[in-house]
Amino acid sequence: PGSLRSSIKRGLACRAYQKATAVVANDTFFLREVGEDVLPDAKPFSEVEPGRWFIPNCVDAVRFSPTDPLPGLRNARTILVPRNVYRNRGIHLAIQAFAQVASELRDVRLAIVGAVGQPDYARDCQEMVSDLGLDARVVFFGPVPWAQMPNAYSAGELTLIPTLCGEGTSLAALESMACGVATITTNVAGLADLPAVKCEPGADSLAEAIREVWPRRENIAATQQRVVREVYNLGNWRAAWAEIVRRLENGG
Repeated sequence: PGSLRSSIKRGLACRAYQKATAVVANDTFFLREVGEDVLPDAKPFSEVEPGRWFIPNCVDAVRFSPTDPLPGLRNARTILVPRNVYRNRGIHLAIQAFAQVASELRDVRLAIVGAVGQPDYARDCQEMVSDLGLDARVVFFGPVPWAQMPNAYSAGELTLIPTLCGEGTSLAALESMACGVATITTNVAGLADLPAVKCEPGADSLAEAIREVWPRRENIAATQQRVVREVYNLGNWRAAWAEIVRRLENGG
């Protein structure tokens, strides 16, 4: 945010938004960025302005449901960070937050599940782990095939989505909640629309959220799972898109 590239992209998006016959945004943050007065978590699958729709990402709640934990992740109590390793995904925040709570959660480890997208940043994160004395408690698990992600989520007792910027209605967050795992996200961009427990994008805020959620994680997980299954399901997604196509076919 604030970079020249970001400013150019925002200007192009605003121009395209004004010119398009119909626009579908998968989060309300985009709509606010192009000038619409829409609050986070506005009614999903709705036409917020004529020809302007908010249709969040949704998940297959049959595929993403509690299942057998993934081998390699099921041997310890795990806080899961299902993120490819990019700086804007906030992996370092999760590590710093975990360092604050590690002494309170003595038998818990942190597992980062995702591919390395920025090698220099990945090395910085690994060095941070060593500097904090957490080599035995933080695991860089690497990427997991999409078909096995329900097993990966099911191995966690808590999921963190510590994004700094550039996130829509996160599929990782929705998939985790659909699998019945309590999920904490930062409150940036499209994450503000989701039924996760939210915090500011900082290590202290994330650590405090972990402390608050951990003892209530089962109840929180059940509530989040119910909302995701009722609202963020593919049936609602298909119906909303079908309505948009029908209107455009009819010239309205």
